[in-house]
Amino acid sequence: MQTIKINRLKEMAKRGVITHGGHFHADDILAAALLKIAGVVDDVREIKRVAHVPDNFDGLVFDIGGGEFDHHQQTGYKCRADGTKYASFGLLWAEIGYEYIVHKYWAPMSQAHAAVEKFDTEFVKPMDLADNYGRIKYPNTLAYLIAAKNYGQISQKERDETFYKIVSSMSSYLKLMIKSAYEFIDYKEKAIALADKTPGGFVVFQNDDAYIPREAFIGTNIRCFVKLCDRGTFNMTAIDPFRVNPDFINLPGCVQVYGMGAAFDTMEHAIAAAEKFVDSVNKKLR
Repeated sequence: MQTIKINRLKEMAKRGVITHGGHFHADDILAAALLKIAGVVDDVREIKRVAHVPDNFDGLVFDIGGGEFDHHQQTGYKCRADGTKYASFGLLWAEIGYEYIVHKYWAPMSQAHAAVEKFDTEFVKPMDLADNYGRIKYPNTLAYLIAAKNYGQISQKERDETFYKIVSSMSSYLKLMIKSAYEFIDYKEKAIALADKTPGGFVVFQNDDAYIPREAFIGTNIRCFVKLCDRGTFNMTAIDPFRVNPDFINLPGCVQVYGMGAAFDTMEHAIAAAEKFVDSVNKKLR
C-alpha cells in the first residue's frame, strides 16, 4: 500500500518540524512519538520546540500555530463523529493511523479500520480529552505522569532534553500499544470463528500457539476456556460478564478459586468444571 498521507508529512518534515516550547504535555509528547514511529522523523531531535511559528514557515507544525494539527483555535477546530474534540495527538492519529497499521502489519482494510477505531476509543480519545479540558475533569494517569516532569525549577534546555527523552521512551510504548490494538482485532475475528464452530460453550487450548485472549470472546457464545497455566495448574477462566462461584473450590481437583476462574490439578478436572460452569450460566440466562 502507498503511504500517501505519511509521505505528505515526510515531505513537510523535510522543511522542518516544530511544536511549542515551554511546558510539555502528554499531547505533544505522544504526537511527537507517533511521528517518530511512523517514520515522519528519523530522530526526535528533528522536532524543534519554539515560542511561536516563524513567519512563512511551511514545514510540519503540531500543537501550535493554528494549523491542521493544532487544536487551540476558538473556532474551526476538528471533532470526531461523536463530537469529541481532537487534540494534536488525535489529529495526527486520524490522519496517518490507518496507513501506519496497513503498512506496518499488511493488515486487511477492515481490520486496519477496526484497529484505528479501537486505539482511538481506548487510548487516543482519553488523552485528547485530558489535554483539551484538563486532567481534573478527565483524570488520566499518563497525562499526570508526563506533566509531573515539568515540576520544579527547570531551565528551557533541561526541559527540552526531558521532552526528547520522554518522546523516545514513549515511541517504544506507543508502537507496542498500537500493535496490541491491531492484534486484538485479529484475535476477535478468530474468536468469533472459533465460537461459531464450538457449540459446547467453552474452549480448550492445548498449547500456547492456539491461545486467544479472554477479552476477544466477549459477546460470543463462549462462556469460559481451559488452559495450562504457567504455574502448572489447569485453569478454567470465565468470559466477562460471568464469574465463577466460590463454591467451585469443592469440585474435584480444584486448588484455587479467583475472581475470573478456578485452578485445577488436571486437565480432566478443569474440563469437568468448565462443563458445569457453562451449564450454570446457560440456566441463568434462560
